[in-house]
Amino acid sequence: MKLSAIFLSLLVVFIWGINPAISKLGLEQIPPLTFLTIRYLIISFLILPFADKPSKKEFWQLLIVALTSNVINNIMSYIAYDILSPSACSLLLQTEGPVSVLMACIWAREKINFKQVMAILLSFIGVAVILGMPQMSLYGVTLILLSRFVWGACQIIFKDTKHMPTSTFLAYSYLLAAPFTAVGSVFFEEYDYRNLANVNWEIAGWALAFEVVLLSIAMVLWQKLIAVNGVSKIAPFCTLRIVFGIAAGVVIFNDPLNWQILLGALLVTLGVMLTMKEFNIILKARVNSVAVYRSAHRVLMERRLKRIALRKRHR
Repeated sequence: MKLSAIFLSLLVVFIWGINPAISKLGLEQIPPLTFLTIRYLIISFLILPFADKPSKKEFWQLLIVALTSNVINNIMSYIAYDILSPSACSLLLQTEGPVSVLMACIWAREKINFKQVMAILLSFIGVAVILGMPQMSLYGVTLILLSRFVWGACQIIFKDTKHMPTSTFLAYSYLLAAPFTAVGSVFFEEYDYRNLANVNWEIAGWALAFEVVLLSIAMVLWQKLIAVNGVSKIAPFCTLRIVFGIAAGVVIFNDPLNWQILLGALLVTLGVMLTMKEFNIILKARVNSVAVYRSAHRVLMERRLKRIALRKRHR
């Protein structure tokens, strides 16, 4: 790998790693569901002018994506971010690989081998270790683990939307999710939106900007890095997310750096490394989906240009 590719890979993983800490800064100013609502509206209105109008079938597919990924999954994740320390969140988010393998065994009835069993056991032993910490919340840990299961299911749902342009997928999936999170913020958080005037927007604004801009840039960079260098070379960088996440928690929130968090991080990382092959497959599916989005968008643009040219000729 070129030095520039290594640097960009580390940059992307760094952005992903510190995300729980940055999100928590924003959640200290704005409740989770309200924070998500504002984030969704900003992203959807920024991308909507570049999106195509979805068909009736695509609309229902996008609604399912919005409900599963952006409502159920993200609500559980952000409530956990608000409850747990950033270090613990970073550690628990790393269970995505082992959880995906477990889901494949349960849902798709795939055969499980000894290495996969050991990976899942190591990861969940690591989770059990950090549960023994005095400031840990069983409710928060349960929410973030459930969100990983929902995210695993979302990967299957995303396959039905491969034909959609990226702009359409992002704009409408966020726009359709916003009313649900807004209603939830009113009824469950009992949040009065007039209180937004009293929010410290210097902190909340930077947190929202990070999630809207930097996370989007990180995803684009990651896709390009994998396309150029291959999944096998880029995927191992994911294991460093936990290092950056724990470091951000210690620096920003003074999270305790004790033997439990270190042992839990080691066990979960070992579990992820054992399932790296399966995790690579997940990453390949995501990259292939984006490639299909771009191809479909290019075809649509070509058709649109042809229609415009034909109209000009008739005139």
